[in-house]
Amino acid sequence: MNTIKYVQCVIFIIFLTDVIAISILPLFFKDALGWILGSVASAISFWWLAMNLAKNLDLFPSKTKIKTVKNSLLRYMFLMVYTLIIMGVVKPNIITFGLGLMSSQMAIYLYEIYLKMKK
Repeated sequence: MNTIKYVQCVIFIIFLTDVIAISILPLFFKDALGWILGSVASAISFWWLAMNLAKNLDLFPSKTKIKTVKNSLLRYMFLMVYTLIIMGVVKPNIITFGLGLMSSQMAIYLYEIYLKMKK
């Protein structure tokens, strides 16, 4: 499986969890909103990481290290600024927002478990 297809599958799993969060939005507004906002940032961060990795694979090792560090720092800055803005303006439930930020890791585990069970 190529990288793009893998990234698409993981992001699809992330957005499936958002469908569930949207369905419970009227009942648990702050919790569901926190999950949705966190998972959107997680999906963007995961996609960004994968695209940077794909671009940097063809470079020399010294250039790869420099570009990887720069891109990682830029990605983390984006996540930090996004989190500060969301926490300052929207004020969602911080626990579910944090879990939403970890949704890409959870989606990777779920997808890997699915692939292992499929074999």
